Amino acid sequence: MKHRLISASIALPLVLSGIFLGGIWFSFLIIFGAVVSAHELAKMTGSDNNGKTALLSAIISGMLVGSAYLYSKHLLRNNPDNWELQLSILSYLLLTLVLVSILILLVLAKPRKLNSFFCMLSAVGYTGGLLSFSILIRNGDNGLGWIVLLSLIVWANDTGSYITGKTIGKTPFFPSISPNKTREGAIGGYLLGLVMAIVAGIYVTDGEFTGLGLFRLILMAIVFVSLAQIGDLFESVLKRRANIKDSGSIMPGHGGALDRLDSIVLAFPVLYYFTQ
Repeated sequence: MKHRLISASIALPLVLSGIFLGGIWFSFLIIFGAVVSAHELAKMTGSDNNGKTALLSAIISGMLVGSAYLYSKHLLRNNPDNWELQLSILSYLLLTLVLVSILILLVLAKPRKLNSFFCMLSAVGYTGGLLSFSILIRNGDNGLGWIVLLSLIVWANDTGSYITGKTIGKTPFFPSISPNKTREGAIGGYLLGLVMAIVAGIYVTDGEFTGLGLFRLILMAIVFVSLAQIGDLFESVLKRRANIKDSGSIMPGHGGALDRLDSIVLAFPVLYYFTQ
């Protein structure tokens, strides 16, 4: 618990600062997450024991996110009239990369058996590809509000799942994948996520999303909580295949970067297309 509190006290201010400052500072935050999580994922799924594939995956993933930031800023500055059209092309390329990476991880990945090419492709696509969408969201209209709203919904799901699961959780939820998760915990995550979506959508973001209406806020909460729980279970599958407990150890008491990002990464492309 002590290590968890120390890690959180260091990481939380940095994350919040990056989110609220936006621009290059948010990009640095996302690039760091992409680099570390790609390295963790490549080590988890690859057969390269010397770490070269993981290192190269980390570098390319960071470069992908950085390129998305530079390209989107360049378009906004130099081609404002065609910005949305050209940005949509970038988003579809990223989405294709993401879908290919998920397919590789679902179909081809066996315990540490992916060759260097497929390991690198899946690690870069799943981390850098998904995280690049957060850059596009943050640089768009009401970018700060959308990122804050999504983060609060996902945080509420994680908190609700943990508290409910610990207090009243009895029925296993996908025990073959993650034995500690319960159906009661999943329901608790949905309920708190719904409450947070309504409260944050109307009050926390200064009323920016009041116009969405109650139905759309509830629908957003259901979709994003579902994606958060799917992302968490998906990483659990990968970790079980690799026979490891945490994806890494960059945050003592919290695990790796991928352990912290698994609940939110799948929501970024969905939120991006929702805001268009």
